[in-house]
Amino acid sequence: MADFRSAPRRRCPRASKFLSLTFLSLSLAPVPVLADGGQITGGDAAVLPDDPARPVETIIVVGHRSEPDFAMTGVEPVLEGRLSTLEDVFRGTPGVILEPVFGGVDHPRFSIRGSGLQRGTQPAGRGIDLRLDGVPMTYADTSFDFVEWIDPLMYDRVSVLRGGRGVLDGAGALGGVVNFTGRAGGGDPSVTARGEIGSFDYRRGQVAASGGNDVRVFATGTWFEQDGFREHNAQEVWRAYGGLDTDVTDTLSLRATVLWSDSELELPGPQTLAQIDAGSRAAQPRNVAGDWRRFAERTRVTTGLTFADGGTALDVDVGYMATDVEFRRRDAQVEENEDWSLVSTLRRDVAWPSGQGSAGLGVIYQHNSRDQRQFLNGGGTPPTFTGARGALWADNDLTASRLTLQSTAEIPVGAAGRLDLAAAWNRHTREIEDRFAIRPERPAAELDRTYDGFTGLALMSWDTADGITLFGGISHVMEAPTYDILLINVAGTPGPGGALVTGADPRRPRVLDIDDQTATTVEAGARGRIGAVDFDITLYRAWLDGEIVSTSDFVNQVVTSAGNADNTTRWGVEAAANALLAGDILSAGDALSLAVDWTWTDARFDDDPIFGDNRLPILAPHVIEGRLGYVAANGLSAALFTTIVPQGGYADYANSLRADGYATLGGRLSWQRGGIILFVEGRNLTDERFPSSVISARNNLAGMDAAAFAPGDGAAVTFGVQAAF
Repeated sequence: MADFRSAPRRRCPRASKFLSLTFLSLSLAPVPVLADGGQITGGDAAVLPDDPARPVETIIVVGHRSEPDFAMTGVEPVLEGRLSTLEDVFRGTPGVILEPVFGGVDHPRFSIRGSGLQRGTQPAGRGIDLRLDGVPMTYADTSFDFVEWIDPLMYDRVSVLRGGRGVLDGAGALGGVVNFTGRAGGGDPSVTARGEIGSFDYRRGQVAASGGNDVRVFATGTWFEQDGFREHNAQEVWRAYGGLDTDVTDTLSLRATVLWSDSELELPGPQTLAQIDAGSRAAQPRNVAGDWRRFAERTRVTTGLTFADGGTALDVDVGYMATDVEFRRRDAQVEENEDWSLVSTLRRDVAWPSGQGSAGLGVIYQHNSRDQRQFLNGGGTPPTFTGARGALWADNDLTASRLTLQSTAEIPVGAAGRLDLAAAWNRHTREIEDRFAIRPERPAAELDRTYDGFTGLALMSWDTADGITLFGGISHVMEAPTYDILLINVAGTPGPGGALVTGADPRRPRVLDIDDQTATTVEAGARGRIGAVDFDITLYRAWLDGEIVSTSDFVNQVVTSAGNADNTTRWGVEAAANALLAGDILSAGDALSLAVDWTWTDARFDDDPIFGDNRLPILAPHVIEGRLGYVAANGLSAALFTTIVPQGGYADYANSLRADGYATLGGRLSWQRGGIILFVEGRNLTDERFPSSVISARNNLAGMDAAAFAPGDGAAVTFGVQAAF
């Protein structure tokens, strides 16, 4: 394991000071033990044994909100197996694509319906509106920089509103809304401890406690560490989460949460297809020489209230998040972020002429300020990399705000129909100021822009006599550009005497004129049960205007150009099916089930003057996942799971170089009795060599192999134990 303590870093005093005060107030409560998944039943688990804690590897569709059941997909953490990353959480969720880059908790390719395909200079994630307990975790510029703060062990549920369905929740991104719901306390005091060890020196631990009746409290702390599959691939992250809630009166309740994370990750860099096929674990030489790594420390606090009286409900939540980042590559980018959020919704029952429904109003406001400085890594070129900050060459203040004003309505249509409407006005501002010394060779990088637009959604659903729900809808969504795509870097020309800072062609930031992007989507589908098979399927077609596209230097991992495409399109299918194959096989109450999920994303240019109707790079068009699970009444369970990607994504807009397809196989054996869980899980059991993701894209690689790909992890085994007292 690399000695992270030997590397210089900056601490976030705001984080540790607040946590030391907050966790003194947290008491003990029971920690819920969740199942390994569920099934697509809309709350009816008829094809499962009576015990709801028995694992079946499929999707749970939760209906805990007032939006249509088919519009929300809920995923429960898989406690009876390895549970560390976003990929662990979303495995088997159609429409949600997670492609690991450098493994472990590193920032993955995270996309819904082909959103956020191109990353910026940071590289930040975009295209998905991430929230925790309903309050934004994305910055006010709608980006999410790194996702190490997401620890699946901290959450009861993850809900997903895909694509334009996110307008129901005021989405500011084309991919929709993903909301993580923190675990709740309550009841008799209880403590849970969990540990996992595995291949590549993987180690993980958790301690959680909660309890209370009048004041319900939950608190947990977790630790993750691994050396990683590759050279220069070590990772370590500490995370903590706590929440409390109380009923002040019969109509008023209060709540508060705190989140803290502190992470450090080494960055091995991309590989060529030939390297991956040969089984190389090597890092890019410059990544090792320059000690490329990323530090991030984050603290977030929220407080909120709910007032519910008869048919009226008001929710108000306020959040503050401070995030310090150092991202060391060719340069060292140092950030100090502060982000404020206000989220409020008012919902009221309404007697429409067609029957009882509801109407609502909502507001989301965010404000972010970022102090961003950039230093050379040593002397700023591979021969002069030292892994330490060199000369300062950029100093910018960035400010963003977001305001969404929304109205919603739920209107019954006949005896079996329902119309859901949502409309919102959105305003996004971006301001960049340059504090560095300006001269003719080094002009100011400054910006002041406002992006306004409307979003809307209409969803119609019908419940048939045989229990199947049919639905169709149309939506329009806008997404403003993020910091990292508005402010990119010019490499400059090296030379003697500090030429990269003071020379005629210095390294410098440059502002791009990027417009917002919009998507208009029509979709139709069905969900329900036919015989012993539960299913959920959606077909959608989207037309995008001004989709943000970019090219990058694969090895240095910096954006070289970016702009708005004229017209692009999407075809897509999001499908899931789950069936009980047999019951009472070896003993009374056991069950064998099969689940299959398929995501098809066809993302293309539309008559582009250069690239015609070529596919957009990065994303694999088809992802198929299957799970065969067995559960017995005595708490024993077993599962086999596979991921099949017939063809990988392209690495260029000319569609000349493509990642190979692959198939991986995994398995798990677990036992659960009372509060005890034991498991062993294997992944990529056949030790396949495959590219897990395309790092970024260029215009035309002319079919030549390039270091544009991330290798997937080799065969790995994890052992775990959890005990609740």
